[in-house]
Amino acid sequence: MTQDSVPVRDLLGQVLPLEDLATLRRPFIGAELREGITAQLEAASILLVQRLAPRPRADAPAAHAPALAARRATDLTTFAPVTTDGVALIPRASLPARAPAGLDQVRGLLELDGAALPADPRGAPAHAALDEPLDRVAREWLGAASARLFRRQNAEEPPERRPLASDLGAEAAWHPGAILYCPDASQSRRLAAPAAARGVRAVAVAGIVTPSGAPFGHLEVTSDRLAPFGPDDLARVALLAEWCGAILERADRIEKLVFVDSLTGVYNRPYFELQVSNEMARARRDRASLALCIADIDNFKSFNTALGYEAGNQVLARVARALRGGVRPFDTVARWGGEEFAVLLSSPVEGDDALAISERLRGTVQRMRLELDGLDRRSHRALVTVSIGVALFPQHGDGPQDLWRAANAALLVAKRPPKNRVVFFQPTG
Repeated sequence: MTQDSVPVRDLLGQVLPLEDLATLRRPFIGAELREGITAQLEAASILLVQRLAPRPRADAPAAHAPALAARRATDLTTFAPVTTDGVALIPRASLPARAPAGLDQVRGLLELDGAALPADPRGAPAHAALDEPLDRVAREWLGAASARLFRRQNAEEPPERRPLASDLGAEAAWHPGAILYCPDASQSRRLAAPAAARGVRAVAVAGIVTPSGAPFGHLEVTSDRLAPFGPDDLARVALLAEWCGAILERADRIEKLVFVDSLTGVYNRPYFELQVSNEMARARRDRASLALCIADIDNFKSFNTALGYEAGNQVLARVARALRGGVRPFDTVARWGGEEFAVLLSSPVEGDDALAISERLRGTVQRMRLELDGLDRRSHRALVTVSIGVALFPQHGDGPQDLWRAANAALLVAKRPPKNRVVFFQPTG
């Protein structure tokens, strides 16, 4: 048996069933293989390897590349990792299925489960709670310098909390079935400068996907040594990424149970109270302002009386969806209680901004056309409006309770007939 290393284009030509194609199509496919864009061909070959390559047996020699059956029984074609700018893209299927680990190392891995579930889930997010134990596991298990989780598209993190190269994380997210490994960061144009600034010599990156398939971000494992990770080490990096994905999804479920209103899908009152305190502290530090809006559904009891409580629940859910869709991604919408919703507009926001957003929310609800199921089992068309009271921090209140009282006082004015309006708090009364 002979062993050959072949280019990506030749590999695709060998494994694709070209003989099964229509005669007229074969020349066109052949031309694509010869002249197609290299990056696209590489991505296609990675996908082929993941789908066609068998998992290496536990007793098989460790190797980077899986074996693919070629056309002749006497040949064995190997797939070498695709390397671009000093970064190798290694299919997880090509790594050892079972990397050896000691009992203490496994215990460290199990400790990650508890770390992501703090006593008060309203504290640091689950991925931040994993930083310290994950770092410890990576040092003991891989001899790494550090390991850290990074969320997708999170520009608010300080520089020291950002990955070496954001595009490397994005690439890992596109290839969740592969590990990106740069054994010598100085040989990579995009990694050389940030790696030198942090004393990093090598890095391995794995995309993190939860068991349900939702992308979270990526795991970045760094080392202060050149070419520190072998196949067993990279298999452990893949295991850490998979383990963290499962932990993060479970933590997210628990957070929703504790802090999300089950009927409307927006946050509940306990979460909102915490968020107000946190956002006020941040606005005070930045010497900026924020706004609190209290929206109350007009004549809500009439829906329950005329059509039943289930129809009233439909109104609550639709209004909550409209409010959530009408604010910025970093604002907070919560159901305060009954038919009352609280909207926190994060700093920096001025009076004109708060007025524009509040009017947009009111108009969005007013334009909704609802079809409600009544007690008579018939569908009824309904119109809904909200009245909104608004207060600004720090102008109208220096603490959560003072700000709430001011916004509630404005809401009482807005609820006076004809309702369906936005009222700002006036300190003069």
